[in-house]
Amino acid sequence: MVDKLVLHSYDYLMNDTFKRIESGKHFDEKFKPYTEEFVNKIVKYFEDKEEYEKCKTLIDFIDIRFNHDKNYK
Repeated sequence: MVDKLVLHSYDYLMNDTFKRIESGKHFDEKFKPYTEEFVNKIVKYFEDKEEYEKCKTLIDFIDIRFNHDKNYK
């Protein structure tokens, strides 16, 4: 029973969200789309941990997903 228990910490949230974005899912488990502000918090989190490859992936996601000219014309 204990092995099924999952610790939902801030680190888990950031890494899980990154994995979802990297795999092409632009929403959480409840199908709520990620906001630009939340993704920027994830970028800041990985900057602090000096994981710059993840930052680059997230910044590219932000540029494509939230660019009004690329997505809505």
